[in-house]
Amino acid sequence: MEEEAPDEIKILAKGPAMFAHKYSSYSINGFNFHTISYDVGRPIQNSGVALVAESSIFDSGNNDNIIIGSKAYYGIITEILELNYHHKGNVVLFKCDWVDNSVQNKWVKTDQFGTTTVNFRHLFNTGEKISDEPFILASQAVQVYYVPEAIDTEWVAAVQSVPRDVFDFDNLEDEHINNDNGLVVYLPSLNGNVTVDILNGVVPSVRTYIDGIVVDRKKSRKGSKK
Repeated sequence: MEEEAPDEIKILAKGPAMFAHKYSSYSINGFNFHTISYDVGRPIQNSGVALVAESSIFDSGNNDNIIIGSKAYYGIITEILELNYHHKGNVVLFKCDWVDNSVQNKWVKTDQFGTTTVNFRHLFNTGEKISDEPFILASQAVQVYYVPEAIDTEWVAAVQSVPRDVFDFDNLEDEHINNDNGLVVYLPSLNGNVTVDILNGVVPSVRTYIDGIVVDRKKSRKGSKK
């Protein structure tokens, strides 16, 4: 007797509803992601994204020896979509413009100091071809921001962002001893494992077009009654 397929597989096999919600901003894993169009004119850049994907490749000169290799991808978010699996679960996807990294150290380079620079004039997986894969799961994304090179403006340096409200309490004692500025915020690795729970149905908080409110502590104290 064959085992029955898990509920997650059944839900995914039916496919999502024929409509999807579209957002300009989405918060997950301590990051607030924006689409590139929503970033325009804003002082903070939140549309940069990166991930590390593993793939199987053949060892050069030996087609029988398969090696699992990791490759970093760098991109810009162009669309944020939420798929609804008939009210039994939701999946959020980021559609991105990805820098072509098909050739090592051509359009994605890492120098001897560990600084990675990318060139957005050379893209791939744009979605123009059926075989293209411009989408990633929101849960896979790590936020980065791009700093233009001073000499060659076609290149930008990719810098990993720090997630908000995430702290490494395991190193609390060491930080108090060695760091006068307090805690060091935990920075997740680009190689982190990703899991998706379609049955959970819990979607992280979404902000579509509402900005945060800046509170002036001094003014608040003056206006408060004792």
